[in-house]
Amino acid sequence: MKNLPIKRLLPILIMLALPAAPSWGQTDCDVSMAFHSPQPDTLRIVDKWFAKDKAEHLVVSAFLAGVSHSILRDFYRNREESSIYFSAGLTLSLGLGKEFHDRRTSQGKFSYKDLAADVLGIGLGLWIATR
Repeated sequence: MKNLPIKRLLPILIMLALPAAPSWGQTDCDVSMAFHSPQPDTLRIVDKWFAKDKAEHLVVSAFLAGVSHSILRDFYRNREESSIYFSAGLTLSLGLGKEFHDRRTSQGKFSYKDLAADVLGIGLGLWIATR
């Protein structure tokens, strides 16, 4: 696999990520009416710690961190330490970007719990990639 050029590896990685793509736009937030509010159209967003969305954040972050680390280390021959730092920063910035995007949607929710799942996924992916 070390002789495989990056141009051949990229379509494989995209094909591996496609099964998760339809669920990327879905959220685990329970939007319900807040009955204690004087305005009947006020929405309350419940962000659960253990939900499908958090598992997706964890798995996607682990995949991105592990694969980017392996590509940087094996194909581009970077040092182990710099590959870890770059892949962790790249994956975390993608997670932050997604949360800022979610904030601009109709529900307007920036989830720190999603970021926590991203950080756990980054740690898991790098741990697996360095073994």
